[in-house]
Amino acid sequence: MARHRTDSARRRGISRGLALSVAALVVVAVLVVVWVVLGRSLREDSTAAAQSCVEGPETVSVVADADIAEPLARIAAAYSATKPVVRDKCITVSVRPVDPKTTLDGLTGTWDTASMGAYPAAWVPASSVWSAQLLAARSSVVDGDPESLVTSPVVLAVAPQFARAAAGKLAWIEVPTLARDDDGLARLGLTGWGRLRLALPAGPGTDATVLAAQAVATAVSRVGSAGLTLDDARSAQVTSTITALRAQAPQSVGGSATRTLSAIVDGDPARARVHAVPITEQALYAATQRSGAAAVVELLPTGFTPSADHPVVDLTGPQVDAAAAESVTAFFKFARMPEQLAALTRLGFRGAATAASPNSAVSFPAVENPMPAGEPAALAEIARQVYAAR
Repeated sequence: MARHRTDSARRRGISRGLALSVAALVVVAVLVVVWVVLGRSLREDSTAAAQSCVEGPETVSVVADADIAEPLARIAAAYSATKPVVRDKCITVSVRPVDPKTTLDGLTGTWDTASMGAYPAAWVPASSVWSAQLLAARSSVVDGDPESLVTSPVVLAVAPQFARAAAGKLAWIEVPTLARDDDGLARLGLTGWGRLRLALPAGPGTDATVLAAQAVATAVSRVGSAGLTLDDARSAQVTSTITALRAQAPQSVGGSATRTLSAIVDGDPARARVHAVPITEQALYAATQRSGAAAVVELLPTGFTPSADHPVVDLTGPQVDAAAAESVTAFFKFARMPEQLAALTRLGFRGAATAASPNSAVSFPAVENPMPAGEPAALAEIARQVYAAR
């Protein structure tokens, strides 16, 4: 009996079907492991290829207005230090100052790399005064709608006595009348000051002059929130107003708003050759940052407030490759981060970062009524009228 049970047990060994199932599971497990290892290896190889910049290095050029180029270049250096890789290229972003008239002429005509440097992938002028002219003349080189990086309201730089008398009383729409009337400033309680002697500098870096003219044109046209149209800008009312303001304006100092500040504080402010000059808040802040009791202060006229909006103009065309286009998008996303944007706002620009501390000339008042953008062609027309005699 014992032998019978032993022979029976031997015949009942592991079945062939079970053995095949176990073998199949082992094969599947091995294939899964191989797949995972191979996938990881391919991803690592891909990452290594990207990090090694298989397409080589590329320097992406950005041109900017002189008022913002230096701090923006520091942000570009910080971005480049992160070693960005775009389309298998190691990217370095370079920012350099270029005169906006030179940039506009190059973008609407022929860009001479020998004299102007590399063709830019983006342009940051001081204001839409320039982007509007580019859009009006050659919109095909602009990729999308320009978006502001930082802003700086246009104010009038005046003597402190003038600011105290005119605060809340002087509106942009009243500027032409006060400049024309021989005793115009008496309306503001400034008896004996005569008419408003408003300088309109038209040299390089005088966007504030054009923006102030836009504010006056918008006010006298009474266009409301719709913004200025080309027909408005070409109307007899607007053209005659701007022509008269230019004719009545005292000569600026060297065509510069900053240099003209000295004419306001030259002796008795009531008798000064210049009573006021349009200037960006940031430029006035920079000019008075080291002074004690300010000899000039900001005055924010009522009505729509114009601003130097520093638009980021992304450029397109055969001279801007895909890697450059993607790189400037990534760079300006980086630049708009509060910790990066603070490099600009601490200089007196306004933006989504910590604001600069007020000084004796600039208090950074709230802007309640930003000036509507208007048509690009209209803004280009106002600029043409202001700079007609330049």
